[in-house]
Amino acid sequence: MIPGAPFGQPNPPTAPATRPVLVAHEGDVTAGALSVNNAYDLKLWRMPDGSYDLVIFMKLQFFFESGAGGDWTDAERKKFLLDWEVAVKMAWSGRRIKPLQSGKFVSVRLEFQIQVGGWMWDHWEITVTKIAPGSFRTSYVNTQTGNVELDSEDLVPTPKGGSQMQRGAVHEFGHMLGLDDEYPSTSPYTSDKDAVMNSGEQMRPRYNDTLFAWTERKLKALGIK
Repeated sequence: MIPGAPFGQPNPPTAPATRPVLVAHEGDVTAGALSVNNAYDLKLWRMPDGSYDLVIFMKLQFFFESGAGGDWTDAERKKFLLDWEVAVKMAWSGRRIKPLQSGKFVSVRLEFQIQVGGWMWDHWEITVTKIAPGSFRTSYVNTQTGNVELDSEDLVPTPKGGSQMQRGAVHEFGHMLGLDDEYPSTSPYTSDKDAVMNSGEQMRPRYNDTLFAWTERKLKALGIK
């Protein structure tokens, strides 16, 4: 009963949450098969509709280097940053990683804090070199130092052997999540050419293993199934 309410009057029903509630958080997570140290922060939010968003939060510091393609203009830097974020979020964000007994789901959402140049405590430093249009330069992620090497062609869809083309930046982001390459002959998934960690851009449930295990632990501690 509410203090001051007339005797015998039932309490009004609790109003549903109208904003997300943070229920679990962990900073600088060690991620994936590559055991990437300080890969990202994780935040688990209960949404007003009863579903959950698992937010992967990364602090990213970009550096733009001149190369065979010349110097970057301000407009080109801004466009690359915008296109990179759109491409990565469209590919990796929004995945459902766990169904709940309530009929709702836990879904993945990406959030970035991006800075160009300067200095910051970051999860990743990403250097983008400007190369000639149509040319190739090897891109990679150094999971030991937290450095990423990309180039100006890494957002251009390129045939790599799958049924769809692949953008290098989308593939390399998988390494930033701790996922290993699947195209080497030593990989158990070498024949899965369409997978994003192989030669295409398709997602696979196996890419959720680290996130699923973390979510399971947190939800279990909260008594949520």
